[in-house]
Amino acid sequence: MSPLILEQYSPEGSPRRKARSASFGVARAKYEDIRRLVDIEFLAFEEEKTNQILSYRDYEQPAHFDRAVKSYEASMAKADALTRRLKTQRSWRPRVDITRFRKVVDADSGEVVSWAKTELKTYSYDELASPADIGHEQDPQMNRDWFALNEQSRRDYMGTKQHMYIGMVATEPRYQHHGAGTMLLEDILAEADAAGLECYLEATDTAKPLYERHGFVTVNELRFDPAAYGVEGFRRERQTIMVRGALDVRGQRKDVRSWEEAVPGAQAQL
Repeated sequence: MSPLILEQYSPEGSPRRKARSASFGVARAKYEDIRRLVDIEFLAFEEEKTNQILSYRDYEQPAHFDRAVKSYEASMAKADALTRRLKTQRSWRPRVDITRFRKVVDADSGEVVSWAKTELKTYSYDELASPADIGHEQDPQMNRDWFALNEQSRRDYMGTKQHMYIGMVATEPRYQHHGAGTMLLEDILAEADAAGLECYLEATDTAKPLYERHGFVTVNELRFDPAAYGVEGFRRERQTIMVRGALDVRGQRKDVRSWEEAVPGAQAQL
């Protein structure tokens, strides 16, 4: 199975997409959608107070909103430029990192109600050897360590294996439990299966059951306590590292490696 199939990705052609609402549809998110995407993300994490301070998702902090907008603008612009360049190359292409933004639109209102961000990723040996907090050097130490913990965990487990990283699936609260998030997830998984890719994500306690229903397996946990940095009044953050096995050439689902199998000498926190 070739990873290059991802370069011709089209939501409308995904074989597994099953609408839970007749008015919902999956499409590529566009540059002009970004502020709405951030709005949905912040609303979705409104009750996750510890996550807000760790990942800069506090709606009461305008700087957090602006930070997310600028980050997604840069990421989407880079992804669009890469996609245009790949389309002009007719010869065989090496594996490349591709970021994808998807959205669910309610056709009745024309409103974006849910969205997802994925990354087709293959770490190079240089990346694996680099500091895990690259890009966060100006952040407070607590936030640097939180981002580094997430990044280093994925590096440790995936190594140089090409994989699909699901970095975000967020639905505006008033549209939750109507199938939008499931539509996005099935669209992502159909793409990963077509390319024979393993999927990796970090799940909140709220989202974990959704991923379990779609074949994700728990391999480890991330635990982080803001009190260790003198930040009081917040509970410990816990997220579950989950992996979904790739399909082999026979269409059979591969077993998910345990943390100990994937990271020799390491122990899972479970």
